[in-house]
Amino acid sequence: MDSFMHNHQSALDNQMEDNAIQDLQDAGIYPEPDNDAVLENLFEDALEEVTRKNKYQFPPCTDEELNSTASELAKQWLEELPEPTGDYDD
Repeated sequence: MDSFMHNHQSALDNQMEDNAIQDLQDAGIYPEPDNDAVLENLFEDALEEVTRKNKYQFPPCTDEELNSTASELAKQWLEELPEPTGDYDD
């Protein structure tokens, strides 16, 4: 039994941690990240950027083109964000 624990302790610890996090998520204490809110903020920043750049473009883009470009840029930025580490000791 000791060699089993020695060889598999890390996996067992990881499973126990995953179960504990799942219990907290189920109770609403440890919520999933809200990517919609993050994407909304990124869209606002992207729209400001493309609108600013559009000032110097002739002919200027339509509002629909600006929104479409900002949406694609925001999605790209979201994909480039690092994954959360879960280390919140700062």
